[in-house]
Amino acid sequence: MKIYIAYTGGTIGMVPSDQGLIPDAAFADHLTQHLNESDELAHDFVIASYPTLIDSSNATPKDWQTIGRDIESKWHDFDAFIVLHGTDTMAYTSAALSFMFANSEKPIIVTGSQVPMYKVRTDAMINVMGAISACEELNGEKNRSGVFLFFAGRLIEGDRAHKAHTSDWQAFSSPNCPERGLLGIDWRWRSTDVVKQPMTIQIPDMDEGAVTILPVFPGVKVAHWQGLLSENVKGAVLLSYGAGNAPDKDPALLALLKAATDRGVVIVNVSQCGAGSVAEGAYAAGSALVKAGVISGKDMTYEAVFAKLHFLIGSGLTHQEILRRF
Repeated sequence: MKIYIAYTGGTIGMVPSDQGLIPDAAFADHLTQHLNESDELAHDFVIASYPTLIDSSNATPKDWQTIGRDIESKWHDFDAFIVLHGTDTMAYTSAALSFMFANSEKPIIVTGSQVPMYKVRTDAMINVMGAISACEELNGEKNRSGVFLFFAGRLIEGDRAHKAHTSDWQAFSSPNCPERGLLGIDWRWRSTDVVKQPMTIQIPDMDEGAVTILPVFPGVKVAHWQGLLSENVKGAVLLSYGAGNAPDKDPALLALLKAATDRGVVIVNVSQCGAGSVAEGAYAAGSALVKAGVISGKDMTYEAVFAKLHFLIGSGLTHQEILRRF
């Protein structure tokens, strides 16, 4: 099996500097040495380090495009792909890749680490080896392959992952969907009865300013959102309370949302809660959002909604088609 490993940056390959941890340009060589020292691996690896390494806190939708186009350019040369990425925005990137490589027939696995590889107590090689093991298991299994995030023994659907912990080895959760696989001594797989649709690869140009996030909080006013809903914005993730609620006693706030949706902004309602689904219109406070043209993100993570809006808007779809896709 031929595996392409793209080191895009992130904690896994960082080293100390006067300014704190920074990505190490020589990390690809260090990882190659580690893999060559393993007696259990009998695969062909190509490890590429991006010319401009990304601290994932600085990642943008343009970086999703770069990663996607890199994988697309090597699609016919490799059996599986691993993307090494920083944890801060890893869930956004894995979601974006899952839309770009819909129903992928080859494993694409995003991973990284909480602690840099140069340290003695690190999760770096555990996660890399786990991702390689997942590639081995999924390779050739077209109904089981896809885009995933692997971390601390959990193989999560790419558009279902959520960064849930800052300092635990298990940094990611899958709040509303069982993991595809759990790696202990052996793999334990979730059975999937759904027949996969044909694979499509689409990597659109994405405008970094096209999507925003609207936080709901006690005392939120029009002034808090006006700047976020500028004329350039085409999509927004509304982070609501509970089952999809927001203040319904402020006419100006609701009028602002209605004006935005009337001019074609797609506003998707996602709960602030760690798990569960938006129950559209279950409460009066949620019904007011529906009347303002806000649509439900159901049980999607906010990372996935943010990435999907960028993907659909970048694909040039009409307002109505984007609404239908949600």
